Amino acid sequence: MFKVRSLVTTVVLLIVILTLVACGGSSSSNSEGDTSGNAGDSGEKIKLKVADSVPTSNFISTDGIVYFMDRVEELTDGRVEFDYYPAEQLGSAGSLLELTATKTTDIGYTTYASEKLPLSDIGTLPGGFNSSVEGTKIFWQLMEDFLIEEEYLKNGVRPLWSVTLPPYQMVSRDKKIESIDDFKGMKLRVTGTMELTMDELGATPVSLAAPETYTAIERGTLDGAIFPVTSYAPYQLEQISKYSTSNANLGSFIVVYSINEDVYQNLPADVQEAFAEAALDTMDHFSNFLDETNPELLDEFSENMEIYELSDSVLDQLDEEFVDTWDRWVKGLDKRGLPGSKLVEQFREIEADISK
Repeated sequence: MFKVRSLVTTVVLLIVILTLVACGGSSSSNSEGDTSGNAGDSGEKIKLKVADSVPTSNFISTDGIVYFMDRVEELTDGRVEFDYYPAEQLGSAGSLLELTATKTTDIGYTTYASEKLPLSDIGTLPGGFNSSVEGTKIFWQLMEDFLIEEEYLKNGVRPLWSVTLPPYQMVSRDKKIESIDDFKGMKLRVTGTMELTMDELGATPVSLAAPETYTAIERGTLDGAIFPVTSYAPYQLEQISKYSTSNANLGSFIVVYSINEDVYQNLPADVQEAFAEAALDTMDHFSNFLDETNPELLDEFSENMEIYELSDSVLDQLDEEFVDTWDRWVKGLDKRGLPGSKLVEQFREIEADISK
């Protein structure tokens, strides 16, 4: 009898242990922060890290990524939560694509990555569009039709949303630009394809991330910058510059926030749908906000600096230079075996469809 009881006791203990192990495993796989389909389907919290390089006072933060995060949390009834690391807290602007691809952050501001995402620079070319709303529509359609597969997924990330900033202006510390010749010899901060434009105009282009611009101009290392009006105040450029154009179209900048592709694929289908809806809402809100805010800011800055318009003759001359910029950019890509000509063709087709 003793042997039988001992055997029964042993079996019962084994069953209890196996049951506890199974329960413990289930609890672990559905814990807070797990982005697997099972976790989302069971209603568990999904926590994602978001990193960018902009100060929290920048509209890219307040009316861009913060708006997006709030919208996602609303659409998912709080199931998705975000830990936000702004202003290069997780890494420099130029490292955020890699940090997103390696899951150091789940979502990152993947804009400063021209060497790995060269085709996306098409949105920075001068004269490409006249407003943030127009540019955003063109670029996002181009993103869905071509760039996601051609560039982003190859780098391990998927764009969530993108917005083109209003056409860039020329902000200068001491020199007022009133003719094409005035650009010659000036050291100017640029990003993306603006380097080609400034080179065509005889200026000295200096590629620099936005957070470094203030110090460079203040110290005289730069004479000015090609910059969006909506970013003057966050980087305090209106405090150290005497002049700004108001009607130039010197290119733009593409705000792109991307998610690690593996992280995205592990999100439940309904959460992916919420991300897509929040992205459309964000692009609509942010692009309209930028277009409405741009003239208001110029009026506000006119109290501390001279805001002026370039003459029609100067604008016509710039347009001629822009043609050369586009040609140089396309030929450079084609020489590298990249589909530059095809991309521009698609850009023009989308532009024509949107303007109908």
